[in-house]
Amino acid sequence: MTEDDAIVTVELSQREVQLLLRYGYPFEDAKAQLEGFKSTKAPHRLKIDSYYLSMMIADLVRSAKTIRSDATLEEIDALCCTLESAEQDQPRIRAVK
Repeated sequence: MTEDDAIVTVELSQREVQLLLRYGYPFEDAKAQLEGFKSTKAPHRLKIDSYYLSMMIADLVRSAKTIRSDATLEEIDALCCTLESAEQDQPRIRAVK
C-alpha cells in the first residue's frame, strides 16, 4: 500500500463545507482546501488522509454534544454519514515502512 492509498476523496456541498469549518476542527491541509471551496460554486472534492478523516468525524461527534439546534444536529448527522461512507470505501490499515 502506498501513501496515496490512504487519501480519500469526499464530495461535499457548500453547506457541508460550512459545517466542517465550524464544527469539524479541520487540520491545516483540509482547512486550506475547505477555505478555498468557499469562493467556488463547483462541486467540492476534499482530498484527505483517511486518518485525518476519522479524526474529523470524531470532532463532529464531539461538537454535536454541545449543539442545541435539532436542524443543525440533523445536518451534522447526515455529514457524518457522508464522511463515514467515504471512509469505509478506503483501506483502514496502512503498510508499515
